[in-house]
Parts: sequence; C-alpha cells; structure tokens
Amino acid sequence: MHLSNNTIHFSASDISSHIGCAHLTLLKLMVAKGELKKPFFESPSLNVLRKKGEEFERSFLDELKAQGKIVVEIDRDDNNAATTLKAMKDGADYIYQARLKHGIWEGWADFLIKTDHKSNLGEWSYEVMDTKLAKETKAGSLLQICLYSYIVGELQGFQPEYMRIKTPAQSESYRVNDYMAYFRLVQSRLQQAVAEETDVYPEPVAHCDVCDWWERCNRKRRDDDHLSFIAGMGSSQIREVRKWNVRTLESMAALPVPLAIKPSKGSLETYERLREQARIQYESREQCRPIHEFLELKPDFGLYKLPEPSDGDVFFDFEGDPFVGTTGREYLFGWVYQGKYHYLWATTDTEEKKAFEDFVDQMMAVRTQYQDMHIYHFAPYEPAALKRLMGKYATREHEIDTLLRAGVFIDLHAVTKQAIRASVESYSLKEMEKFHQFSRKRDLRMVGKEKMIYECLLEVGAVQDAPQETVDVVRDYNEDDCRSTESLRNWLEQQRSIFTCNGADIPRPVLKDGEAEENVTNHQERIQPLYEALMNGIPFERKDRNDEQSRWLLANMLDWYRREQKSFWWEYFRLKELPNEELLDEKVAIAFLSYTGERSTVKKSVVDKYSFPVQETDIKVGDKLKSRGDDVGKVDRIDINNGMIWIKRGLAKAELHPDAVFTLDMINSDEKEEAIIRLAEWVINNGIVGKGRYKAGRDLLLRAHPSVCGEFYKTDDPQGTAVNWVKVLDEGILPVQGPPGSGKSHTAANMILELLRMGKKVGITALSHKVIHGLMDKVQKTAESRNERIAMVQKVREETGSSRWTETTDNSEVLNLLQNNKVQIAGGTPFMWSREDFFESVDVMFVDEAGQLSLIDTLALSQSAKNLVLLGDPQQLKQPQKGSHPEGTELSALEHILQDQKTVHEEQGVFLDKTWRLHSAICGFNSELFYEGRLQTKPENDNQHLEGKTRFEGAGIFYEAVEHEGNKNSSVEEVARIKAIIKVLTEDEVMWNDKENKRNKLTVNDILVIAPYNAQVHDLTEAIPGVRVGTVDKFQGQEAPVVIFSMATSSPEDAPRGMEFLYSLERLNVAVSRAKAVFILVASPKLFEPDCMSPQQMKLANALCRLREMAVR
Repeated sequence: MHLSNNTIHFSASDISSHIGCAHLTLLKLMVAKGELKKPFFESPSLNVLRKKGEEFERSFLDELKAQGKIVVEIDRDDNNAATTLKAMKDGADYIYQARLKHGIWEGWADFLIKTDHKSNLGEWSYEVMDTKLAKETKAGSLLQICLYSYIVGELQGFQPEYMRIKTPAQSESYRVNDYMAYFRLVQSRLQQAVAEETDVYPEPVAHCDVCDWWERCNRKRRDDDHLSFIAGMGSSQIREVRKWNVRTLESMAALPVPLAIKPSKGSLETYERLREQARIQYESREQCRPIHEFLELKPDFGLYKLPEPSDGDVFFDFEGDPFVGTTGREYLFGWVYQGKYHYLWATTDTEEKKAFEDFVDQMMAVRTQYQDMHIYHFAPYEPAALKRLMGKYATREHEIDTLLRAGVFIDLHAVTKQAIRASVESYSLKEMEKFHQFSRKRDLRMVGKEKMIYECLLEVGAVQDAPQETVDVVRDYNEDDCRSTESLRNWLEQQRSIFTCNGADIPRPVLKDGEAEENVTNHQERIQPLYEALMNGIPFERKDRNDEQSRWLLANMLDWYRREQKSFWWEYFRLKELPNEELLDEKVAIAFLSYTGERSTVKKSVVDKYSFPVQETDIKVGDKLKSRGDDVGKVDRIDINNGMIWIKRGLAKAELHPDAVFTLDMINSDEKEEAIIRLAEWVINNGIVGKGRYKAGRDLLLRAHPSVCGEFYKTDDPQGTAVNWVKVLDEGILPVQGPPGSGKSHTAANMILELLRMGKKVGITALSHKVIHGLMDKVQKTAESRNERIAMVQKVREETGSSRWTETTDNSEVLNLLQNNKVQIAGGTPFMWSREDFFESVDVMFVDEAGQLSLIDTLALSQSAKNLVLLGDPQQLKQPQKGSHPEGTELSALEHILQDQKTVHEEQGVFLDKTWRLHSAICGFNSELFYEGRLQTKPENDNQHLEGKTRFEGAGIFYEAVEHEGNKNSSVEEVARIKAIIKVLTEDEVMWNDKENKRNKLTVNDILVIAPYNAQVHDLTEAIPGVRVGTVDKFQGQEAPVVIFSMATSSPEDAPRGMEFLYSLERLNVAVSRAKAVFILVASPKLFEPDCMSPQQMKLANALCRLREMAVR
C-alpha cells in the first residue's frame, strides 16, 4: 500500500493481510500516509527464501529459452506497466517479471503465458504463472495470483481461464472461477475499509503469529486487560460475557459464583469454569507469584489417568510442518527413554516412512521388555499423527493398533486440565513449566526464529542448506519438549501423592495387553505376501507410476476394512474419555443427560426417559448406546427437537443412569474383504490388464474408458447415448453422471429395460436398501408405463410386504432365483454382491450413488457382474469414513474416475447435461461452480416463477443479510427472519407459476427450509409448524418451488465443525438445487469474510461469495 497523487494504491499483500486482520489494514494506511513508522523486522527465513526463489526463477527462464520460446524480460527497475502491455500486444510466448497495473491495483507477476484464447489483444490471450519454491500452495500466494489474473483480464478484455503455479516438483493449475468471487469480495472490503478509514480494535487473530505489529497490538490488549488472556476463553465466550458488561479479566474474575446470568449460548458450567480461571489468574497477578489449585477428583479423569511409573516409560514429541507437500511432514521424531534423548530426522517421504517404522519398532521393543511402559505426550497431536502416518504409508498397522488398544499413550495435557486449575494464560507445555521448575536449553524467542528458517527450507525442498546452528536449535527445542514432558509427569505424580497421603483413593488405570483377536493376526499373515507381490517393482513416488498405480491401490486396499474396524476401537477409546463439555461437539453422542424419573416396564426391560440440552446428534431409534465404557441399552425413542431420549435396557442395569451416551457401529465386512483378496490373488497371477475374470473391477482400478464390442452411436441426447452405450458394453465400466434434476433414475431405468430386452440379467446396488428400492421402483413404474412385464427380487433387512416385487432376507434365495431364471433383476447391498457364490451372477451391475459409494466397496461387489454402470454425482453428498487410508483408496468410485475433474468427459462416459428441475437463474450458479459450465436447463423450466407483492417475485437467488454475533449452530435472529419471509410468501396473494404455466397460490407445502445443524432445525420447527424443515441430508432427492437456507452460524470462527462442514461445496450444491425457482440464503454477512489458510478453504468460501454475487438483490 502506498500513496501516489493523493490516491492509495494496493498490491497483492494488502489483500491477503486484510482478510487476516482488518486492524492491520488501518496500520498500513497510517504508514502509507506517513502517520506511523513500520516496525523493523528482519526475517532470516525470508532472505533465504528470496535467494532460493530467484535461483529457481532464473533456472526456469533458462529452460524456456533453451526450448526456443520467445521470452520478453521486463526490467525490474522499469515501473512503467506500458512495457508489459506492449509485450502482450506483440504476442510474446512468455513475459518475465511482468509489471501489471490497472487503476489502483498493481504488482509484478513472475510470468505471463500465451494461450490460444481470443481476446482484445488478437487471437491470443495470457494467463498468469508464478514460481513458488514451496510444494504446498498457501492461500496468500493464490490471492496474489488472483489479483494478477484480475489485472490481466482487465488489460486483455478476457478473464484467464486458469492461473498457474510452477514449483520445482510440478506445475499446478487453478481454475480462476473457483477463486475469483472470494477475491472480489475481499478486494471490495479492502477498498471500503481504506475509504472509510475504519478503526478496528486489534482483537487477537491467527495472523498475529506472523505479524510485524504484534508487540504494539499485544501491548494495547495488555493495557486493556483483554478477556482473551483468560485461558480457554474463545471469541464466542468473549462476545457472550460482553453482553453482561464484562470487558476485562478483572471484571470476569469479580463475577459472583454461582453465576446468576444464564448464557444465551453454551452451558452454564463453561462460564463458571472461565470465571474461576479468571479469578486464579487475577490472584496470581495481584500476588506476583504462580498459583495452582486442585479440581474435584472424578473417576476416569485427571489424576485417575496417571498409570504407575515404569522404567520403560517414554516421553515423546513430534516436530511437524503442515505446509510440506499435500499432507504435511513430521520432520523430527524425538523421545526420552531412561534419561537419554533419541531423535530421527525425516525430510522426505522416504525418510518419514522409515522414521515412523523405526520409532514404532523401538517402542514395541521397549514394550516387550516392560509390559507396564507408557508413552507420555502433551496434547492429542502425537497419537493422531502416528495414526495418520500409519494410514499414509500402510505400515505398522498392527503395532499402532496394539499400542492404542493397550492405552499406552498418556496425554498429559488432558490430565493437567482435568486435575488442576493454574494461573496460566494457556495450558501449554511451556506455560506449565513455571510450576515444575523446568529450565530449557534454548531461549524460546531464538527457537521460533530458527524453527521458521528450518521449516521454510523444508517447504521448498532445500533443507540441506539449513545452517548447522539452525538444525541444532530445532533438535534442542525438541529435546527440551521431551524432557519438559517428563518433568511435568513427575510433578503431577507429586500432586497425586499429596492426595493419597491424605487418604484419597485414586486407583491406577488397569493395564491392558492390547493384543487383537487371533483372526486379526491370521489376516495380517495372510495378506502380507499378497501386499508384497502387488507392490513389487512399484515406484515409491506417485508421479513415477503409470498403470502401476492400480496395483498400488489394490495392495493398499487389502487391509482397508481392518483399518476401518481399528478406527472404530480407537474412536471408542477416545469418546469414552471425553468430558461432557467436549462430547457436546460429537454428533455420535448426547451430553449432559438428566434422568427425568419417568420409567416404564416392557417385559424384562425398563425404559427410562432423559432430557438433554439441544445439540447436534446423529443418534437414532435402535442405536446401541455406550457410556464411559459400559453398554447402557438401546434407543427406544428420541425427540431431538425437544431434547428427550428414552433408553431401554435390562433389569440388571436398571439403576445405571449415565450423564452422557454415544453410539458406534462396527459392521462385519468379511465378505467384502474376501472379495478384495480374491481379486488381488488373480491380479498377482494374471496381471492387471487384459481379458479374463474380474475385468470390470480391473478396469475400474485402471480408470479405463468403457470397453465396447461393436459400434454404437452417440446422440445429441445424453440419455439416448447412455442406452446405446450400455448395449455394447464389453466387460467394462460405464460412468453416468447425473447432476440434480437431470433424470439419472429415468436414464438408468431405460438402460435396464433395454438390457432386459436383450435377455441380460441386471443387478442393482447402492449404499442403502432405501436407494436400491428407489431405483427398482423407478424401473417397475417405467416398465408398467410401457406395458412390459418384469420380474425382480430385492434382498432386504426386513420384509415389508409393500413392494411390487419379491422381497427376501435370504441371500441364497436371491441367487437361486437368478440362476433359475426366475427373475431378471436383483437388488442388494454390496455385502450380498461381494459373496463368492454371486460371482458373475448378473451381466450388468448398476451401482447407484456411485459418487458416494466407496471405491473399495464398488471394487468388492464388481466380481458379481461382467459390466459395471456407475450412476451418481460426486458433486453431491459423500459417504463418511472413519479410518485413515493411503491416498487414493479413500475415494468414491466416481471420484476415482474423475480425479481432479468435476464432470465425466465425453470419452469416459455420459454426463447428463440437462436439468428438468432448475430455473436458469439457479442452474447458472450450480453449473458454473460445480459442473464446469456444462449443466443446462430445459427451456420450459424458465416458466417457473413467483408472482405477487413480494421482493422474491420472479425467479432466482436472493440473499437476506441477518446481523448476529456468537451463534454457533442456531440463530434466533435468522429464525425470526425466516418466519417473516414465510408469512409474506403464504399469507399474501403470492402465486406459483409452474413449468406448464399453471398458477396456484403458494402454500407452506411449496417451501423447504434447510439448515446445517439440528439445533437450528429444532428452533425453526418450533417457530414455523407445518413447513418442511431439515438438514441437507434429509432433503437430498427432494425439490420445491422455494427453498430457504439458514446458515445459523455468525462467523467462520464460530462454525462448530469448521469451514469444511459449514461451507461444504457438496452440501451447498444439494441445498441450492432443491429449488425449482427461488432460493433464499439467510446468513450473517460475516460468513463472507473467512480468513482462508489454503486454496481449498478459498474454494469453499468462493462458492458462497459467488452465490451472493448472483443474488437478484
């Protein structure tokens, strides 16, 4: 930012810094005007990076020249953008160090690349390429290139389609439209903030960690006794207590306990805990000494978690960098064992895999000698990272499982927080050292600088250039953390002894052997030689593999289902140790249960009624419930909206009244696992390519194009093309992608009936019985409309008697009917189709919702058919998984086919490109954001609109801004606005004009209201009875003339499940595409201002920003 001719001019860094901190924009403006001097901050890491970056740029430039490219180099001292514009008009192949300027925006792009898109320059145009050393692109880098792409677009009259980043490892392409709406919003907010010279208080934000102005802002907050200095006090709690006129740590500490004020959000216990935390910090400040006090002893928490010390105990700490590559890097494994510090460096994937294996092997060796050993760490990061590495490299799975089952890992952060209240501003390892008098080798201020240098070099692949002093400091820092962990454990043991010496009974945790069942060990022994045979000769790096990638995927699927089962147990152990406060955020749990005293008796069981505060939960009728390790019964009834649950259990547990419950389902996947093993054995003996058994499954792994016998004709109608194509499919796969309202089921029914005319047998499968039933019903109705008779059978969990085809709970009956030609169509889940006796039992298998069904499930069931038709849309809701799996094996079948594409391309299969539901004003949004601009609307859809005295007259997208603060998963403000909207739409003379131009008064039956969270669904249901209200999941497959989407959350920071859930592209796609004519977004304006840390987060925010841009008004 600088001042020129009394006008402020902006660069790329101003945009990225504004989204990180609005107060920083004000400071930069004051510097530009000469009212403030910028603090001097020397960054050794930036100096190193700058030098390395220049070297890489020059090497790439030399490479282009060697290829004979015409490269125009702009002199860095030439500040005149006209030179760059002349080079663009002259049509140079590449322009290096392009000086770009348009109005108040300016910057230097590393390269402009000539493309063959027409523009006002001529038959060509340009795209921006920046060179970056880091293997992982960060949000700031992409915002910078967005600015350059914007300027280039203005100069040439055509927005570039892509923007590119060149790294030493690869070239990356980013679709400009996936990011520009977010960029434009940030751009306009920055201009507005500067024009109004908005004075924003320096609230603590993530950007503080890397800001030159941190000391100034922190001093201001210190002077103001800011509430953020209270340990555990988040932004939503700060906003809440400010409503009580509590604005300082001191005033928080002075609140009378018990609190007389009921918080509008969150539990009373949370605020009483924060008040007590403020009190002890205030007392410490007044007395000028650290203070700690014990919390109430509770079984299974705090000091109860401390095992008996052992000579085999290990004190462990990772150093990691999330910005290395696409998955991050655990670059230093450090641990103290019997007083000695051990460490392993890992700067590449190969080194990381070996360090992980060596560490695990050494821990298992220690455990062999000391069965009572434990691995102490601080915070949950270490075991989570080990599980991630196990999944990433598909190695040491049995060993990690054993350590986790045995409860070997002890989190001292959890022990500390549950046992002690201390006068600290955060319960970090470093803050607690004042209590156990630990002295570090290295000054933490020096460590931060050296660690930054090391990680910067690591990110750009130049860690070999790190000075030895830097390496030594990072290693010493890790050793300090390990030894501090040991010192903290010893201090906690001393605190425990204070209690026991005063007569308290604090039992030690029971030792567990951690050994899995015998069949698990046998399974490992069985698959190991198969894994080794499949992996033989496969390059370690993904970029070096061709068809070998398919064998790599198959090898890493051999233990896929076991990884899922292990994750079940790991999750079980995690959940049973969580306090109520943390269980509130778990959708598989219900926290703060209170027994109402109401009980009924059913045979030899009792049914007890419990109340609970409104919370997000997926618990449903029939779920088996657990609590702190005990089975507590089944859900007999549940009323989420009113916070009531009825639990049924035997008389032996009649007096067991839990304060929290959770549910976890572990499904037997033996048949599917065996199917994968049979496929692997065949591939080992016969190869992955070519004719033979399992051809469809092998083609799926290979991402092969559809294999046909004879010729077929593509038509202008994709549905006709799909029918023609499936008739000649020859032991292969045919993907059919059906966006919302595109007639996917109709197309599938036509394909199936055509196959029946040819005498083929057809299978139908999907993730659920309900989806299978839906497609079978569509086939039945289509056949009846043509006076065709068909015979079908469906394997179900329970016979309903309501189907117009045969239902059975017996797999053998389905097979018998197929083999004896009694039926032409059979439906069942992957569990049935994976059975060996169903091998090639049908000619063609239709996999519905293949965008959600996992690749491995699809592969397992593929053995049942000679051909696979993959129906679905990966741009809609996905199937959740529990385990951590090697990259690529976690995808759905269609995601695997598409990889980075959004749509099925012409040579790969069929894309149903016409929607029968959406008005063009709505379709345009879904098409642009989710379907590469390929989805079109049927002309008659544009007849759909509202008429009457309402601002929602006509058709399209509307945005209702509702200001609110501190809301996480519910908003009374949005409920009130939606109630008012529905009143206007249904009580006034508002008419609905459908696609046939029939007019009817709009009623509540014509409206869907969608919210991300159950809590908001509850509040909306209470406020507007009679209107269909639910989450996105509930309404997938449904439609209505009007859809209202309530976001509920006040700001990105308030989102209880993070950006990835609230801003989910798939959920937004489904929500918008339920609307035939009118989509109304009701949301807080702050949701359009997320501080994005990665390109993926930018992409998520961009969709919401684009929705707002496309709003009618």
